[in-house]
Amino acid sequence: MLTKNQKYIITTILVLAMILFLNKSKWDQNLPDSIGDPLELVVVYDTEDFQSNFRQTLSKFLKTSLGPSPQPETILNLIEIDKNNFTGILKRHQNLLIVSKADNFNIEIKRDLFATNQIAFFIEYPSTEVLKENNIEVANLVQKIKQIEIKRLSTKFAMYVNIDIQETINNIHGISLALPLDFFLAYSDSNIVWARRETPKISQGIFISKLSQPFTSNTQLLSVIDSIINPHILGPKQDSYMTLENNAPFKIDTVQIDDKSVFKVQSLWRMENDFMGGVFNAYYFNTSSSKKPLLIYTYLYAPGQKKNIPLIQLEAAVNTFKENY
Repeated sequence: MLTKNQKYIITTILVLAMILFLNKSKWDQNLPDSIGDPLELVVVYDTEDFQSNFRQTLSKFLKTSLGPSPQPETILNLIEIDKNNFTGILKRHQNLLIVSKADNFNIEIKRDLFATNQIAFFIEYPSTEVLKENNIEVANLVQKIKQIEIKRLSTKFAMYVNIDIQETINNIHGISLALPLDFFLAYSDSNIVWARRETPKISQGIFISKLSQPFTSNTQLLSVIDSIINPHILGPKQDSYMTLENNAPFKIDTVQIDDKSVFKVQSLWRMENDFMGGVFNAYYFNTSSSKKPLLIYTYLYAPGQKKNIPLIQLEAAVNTFKENY
């Protein structure tokens, strides 16, 4: 049985907690929404401290390659600005990097600093040499921003999902995948679902297929991908079809999706008997023991366009993957 004094203490704590919650909610509501394109990073610096050699060094570490692509491209689009001009709408950008001099090197992260759904990184540094010594930590910021962007887009896609395609994928593969409303179903059968998005400038595709058995080598997986896409993804010209560009470099990763370790490979595709080509990413899911392994193959055709945003859109769609048991 609680004493009168204990009841008073508990009631006081609950009231204080409610006040703090309401004040926080009110503060959150007063923040404007963040703005900016995905993978856009605003770098804020002091002109007097931020000398040209430091700027070049920092920029080099932040310009991580997109990976195999028809033309060299970086993951992030950088916007550099002096701190005196960092006012107004610029403070609302969803990705910020604020750089300043200090006695020791340090990186901090803050969320919702000037706007909601905003991420702000702070780098403190004593010299360019110390920055070079910590280049890996700086470069890792790029991957952190990429993962944040994937989560943002995945959340957005889940709010505007194409229900018809989602139900088709679930019925055939027993998984959930949230594709945006402007995707359309290009083909499906008992083993395959192929969805596309077409705009005047780019073409995006997501191709999901059951595999008859697990693969045992990278070469075998690439051969399996070719055998699946060749007869289904055809080009505009007669006898043209999609195939993997065997002479292109490959980027191989293991990524976490739906708490699963997923094998991922990025490289280039081309149209046999045509001049079309682009970037593909393939994801190998070794799902539950009761189901066959699954391949999700995404491709992008964007001649003359930057590839980073359309590619991360496809990656975000794949990251909505959930296995339905």
